[in-house]
Amino acid sequence: MLKKTHFVRAAMLLILVLGASGYTFSSTNCGTAFHHPSLLFSFFNSPTSGQAEYKAYCVGCHGQDGRGKGHSSAYCTVPPANLTQIAQRNNGVYQIEKVCDILRRGTGRPARGQGYMPIWEPLLKSMNADPPDVIKIRIQNLAEFVKTLQEDSTASKKHPSPHQ
Repeated sequence: MLKKTHFVRAAMLLILVLGASGYTFSSTNCGTAFHHPSLLFSFFNSPTSGQAEYKAYCVGCHGQDGRGKGHSSAYCTVPPANLTQIAQRNNGVYQIEKVCDILRRGTGRPARGQGYMPIWEPLLKSMNADPPDVIKIRIQNLAEFVKTLQEDSTASKKHPSPHQ
């Protein structure tokens, strides 16, 4: 029974990832639109939209607000990061190049089980057949969008939670 549960979870996660990644199978590559006929992969996603990429790839695990409570986060063996705290964890500085590097090369930790954050550079290349310069733009724009999710540390100090 336990093995069947793991298989079902893995299958659901695979369907979720494929469904979310389907937004980019019809994409703009170097000024040329490629439309791949498929029910799942029929949405258009411009490489210039970090917000659209976040919605397509990240919301499932990190949630709309970036706090790591997406609808698929329960299936992750490693809890998704709270993306609103990146700058706070770095003395108030959002290091965009570090975020881009994690998106390109991963977290540097070995994957442990299902639902671990993917390494996006090779995935974007394989899903969209994007050339390296377009992948770089996609990753940069996604990191720029994640920057907009950062929680203002001064606001949280002005309005402490009632549990503090």
